[in-house]
Amino acid sequence: DRKKLRRGQVILASDAHGVREFDAEICVLRGDHTTIRRNYQSYAHILMVRQSVTARKISLIDPKTDEETASKTFGPVHPAASKDDDVLVLRPGARARVTFQFSKRPEFIRPGMRMIFRDGRVRGVGIIKECREHLSNMVVEG
Repeated sequence: DRKKLRRGQVILASDAHGVREFDAEICVLRGDHTTIRRNYQSYAHILMVRQSVTARKISLIDPKTDEETASKTFGPVHPAASKDDDVLVLRPGARARVTFQFSKRPEFIRPGMRMIFRDGRVRGVGIIKECREHLSNMVVEG
């Protein structure tokens, strides 16, 4: 029945599970007067998947060594952030590894897939590096 299918669904012969959280290495391309920090929400495009995502964790990538760093010396510090809060912010040109969480439902994605995220004037691209929280009781919708 065609009404049961929606855009972006995957039909597979074997069982597959949706993913709620994933890590992606991103680069912010554009975004005047916007800071991307923890709990930032945007709209992600991953192949046929289009869904709102929330940034749960941000780790900057050292531009000299291309390694992930937990240090807070790279990138600007947000003036309104307290010492207990994550003070890492991303601006245009910044590279980081970000843990995203889908807002509505799990989706079928794999490491190596490319993504685009957008929010108003903010634009960014990335590559999915790791998928987390595989839901064994959920049928794939993605």
